[in-house]
Amino acid sequence: MAGLVEKSLLLGLGVLTLTRDKVVQFVNKMVEEGEVKAEEAPTIVDRLVARGEEEREQVREMMREELEKMRANVPLVTHKDVETLNQKIDELTAMVEELAGEKSA
Repeated sequence: MAGLVEKSLLLGLGVLTLTRDKVVQFVNKMVEEGEVKAEEAPTIVDRLVARGEEEREQVREMMREELEKMRANVPLVTHKDVETLNQKIDELTAMVEELAGEKSA
């Protein structure tokens, strides 16, 4: 019976969205309705919460991997890069102004 309850809960609510409080509420309701034995309730709650945590961690890991792939394909610009470019722009601007001054003289 506990396996059926677990499967129906997983399918109906989705493990990723479950909090321990929601699981406890759901399982307690199942106990009240006689669908789950009271002594099974803590085990069911623990299994569902553990499963939810495992799946959340899997999603986090997938996100980390995808972010790493994206980061590898997109060069990141650092503050130092911007400062270096600004310095080069300032140097080029000064050279252009100097050349413009020489040309008009």
